[in-house]
Amino acid sequence: MTPQELQRQFYEMLLESQFWSPGQLADYQRSQIEQLLRHARRNAPFYETRLDPVFRADGSIDWNRWHELPIVRRADMVAHREAMLARELPPGHGATSVIGTSGSTGLPIEITVNSLTRIANNGFRWRLHGWQGLDWSRVLMSRLGDGDHMQRWPEGETAGVWGPPWDDSARHGHLFRISRLFDTPAVLRFFTESGASYLNAGPNMAHINAIDARRLGLSVAIDAVLAQGNVVREADRAAVRDVFGAKLIEHYSSKEGGQMAHPCPEGTLHVNAEGCLVEILDGADRPCAAGETGRVVVTPFFQTAQPLIRYEQGDWATVGEPCRCGRHSPAIKAVRGRSIAIFQHPDGRSVANLMPDETAGLLGSSFWQLAQVGPNAYEMRYIPADDAVLGDEDRVRQLFADTFFADAELQFTRTHDIRLSQSGKLADYVNEWRPVN
Repeated sequence: MTPQELQRQFYEMLLESQFWSPGQLADYQRSQIEQLLRHARRNAPFYETRLDPVFRADGSIDWNRWHELPIVRRADMVAHREAMLARELPPGHGATSVIGTSGSTGLPIEITVNSLTRIANNGFRWRLHGWQGLDWSRVLMSRLGDGDHMQRWPEGETAGVWGPPWDDSARHGHLFRISRLFDTPAVLRFFTESGASYLNAGPNMAHINAIDARRLGLSVAIDAVLAQGNVVREADRAAVRDVFGAKLIEHYSSKEGGQMAHPCPEGTLHVNAEGCLVEILDGADRPCAAGETGRVVVTPFFQTAQPLIRYEQGDWATVGEPCRCGRHSPAIKAVRGRSIAIFQHPDGRSVANLMPDETAGLLGSSFWQLAQVGPNAYEMRYIPADDAVLGDEDRVRQLFADTFFADAELQFTRTHDIRLSQSGKLADYVNEWRPVN
């Protein structure tokens, strides 16, 4: 079977499996996880004994002991990287490549991925496009890359179709890529001149583009923003809706976990259960109930080059209720933010808290960024909604002390130019001093 035939087969399965019963989904997940467990135990030294709790003496899987498997942390990805790599891949899982995370909000890591993960991720994206009524015959502009080949101005990089290559309508569509390092006037000019309808960008970056466009008096209509790379906040949705008239479509994804969850037509985030198991766990590593918030632990099924079995993704998420759309895959009410420690005190303490929701209102700003800039020094950068009105910085300073470290120094910077990380990302929380291990 060719890669395109496999791609089409998987995508067409997703159109059926989205309406499988809970029992069918559970059976499918267990079949995929069992294959992954046996592969990892046989081929990756890191897992040779780590998976013993779920293997019975006769070699069968005891699913009741799944929770006994130790959780893989980001530090494991660094300390045991070579031992996590599989000596051999299952037939058809394809070539491998290495990708890395920037480490702007934590410890930078590398992961070796195989081409089957790309096939799965494509299928999940295309299913999402159908859920959201996107038209593959139109133009999508992506502002996510930062390679040298995307630095050309004003032509960017052309990348062919962005829908299934066998689909008649998709053959008329086109994808353009430009670097996320370009400023808002350049991005919006490129968007208009390319005839694009959709923008693929980080939610924070799209939010900043909207603020800049309003401030500079730039008028551009965007039908939808496909947002990934950061947590999506209501302020992001409001900014792109009010300025561009666009709906913001959340992709819950990561380089390690792949495309983990997407919103159905009702707006509910559904786990892509055909490609991963997502657990949301409390402080005692027990599954959270509907409405409870916990840490995200993911097991991607097709990541066989460097298996990740119960990997702590580094996010807080809230468990959702069953959705009325008729799809039975688990629901996520919201992804809240990072659960890994971003900031560290000189005495060694680290915390994984988030600033309270009232922060933006107190600052009179829809977008802010908190950065550790020294051993015990922090900077709150925020874009004021009204340059003539000063935010309640004293109250925010107290919230910071209550949330993080009472003896830390916090300075405020009012700006219209929030700085990007070295990789071109725009995060709410960044460690510019020393990433936490």
